Amino acid sequence: MEISLNKINIGYEDIVLKDLSLEIKSGTWNFIIGSTGSGKSTLLQSIALLLENKSGNIFWKNKDLSLSKNLKEYRETSGFMFQYTEKQFFNSTIKDEIIYSLVKNKVSKELIEKKLKEVLKILNIDESILGKAPSELSGGQKRFVAFASILINSPTLLLLDEPTAGLDSINKRLFLNVLENLKKAGITIIQISHTLQDVLEYGDRVIVLEKGKIVDDGNPLKVLSDYDMDFFKFCKIMENYGIKLENIKTIEHFLEAVKNNGK
Repeated sequence: MEISLNKINIGYEDIVLKDLSLEIKSGTWNFIIGSTGSGKSTLLQSIALLLENKSGNIFWKNKDLSLSKNLKEYRETSGFMFQYTEKQFFNSTIKDEIIYSLVKNKVSKELIEKKLKEVLKILNIDESILGKAPSELSGGQKRFVAFASILINSPTLLLLDEPTAGLDSINKRLFLNVLENLKKAGITIIQISHTLQDVLEYGDRVIVLEKGKIVDDGNPLKVLSDYDMDFFKFCKIMENYGIKLENIKTIEHFLEAVKNNGK
């Protein structure tokens, strides 16, 4: 198991996780959804150990993260991306921002340059922006730079708070395709999203929060079918004709299932 939360009580003001337990399997793509104030960001930040839990325990690969030696290793192999990416920028140039952690860990200049080129290629970031200040970038560019500063460390766990918000359709598809490839390579992803189509298409699992508690959890299509949406209602009806919900991820999958069922 990648992450285990055991009876966590954590939060601030009126957004608090209440006696919450959760387990996340390694190599899976997990979405967290819920209304504003439901505790999504609080949950993600608690998994990232950015908030101090009032009670309960958090484990990573069966290692107690209350122990400093385990916490250090955890931070080195996980990456957190804020909803508002400007919160994690503090260097004067884009290049310094991306390579900061490697410089801090005294990685050789040759390896830094090699890993920098790799991550720029993966995210289709133009080298021409490396000398710019983060404040000069658009919102979409900031998201890719923030992601690059995480990926350059080769994390095994990604914690992402609405990472594609504000991206146009082309860049959003690029971002999600990168995540999909990382997941195929065994990376564990925990992502907050308001876009249910993304949850359906990419998610192995969706966790629904309400007032700091998990109110639904499981296969995305089965969970989302509880919502008042015509497409999911239609899919439920089609189950009566031999089309299984768990085999459908996109509209294209659905149409193919209908076609095959009619043969």
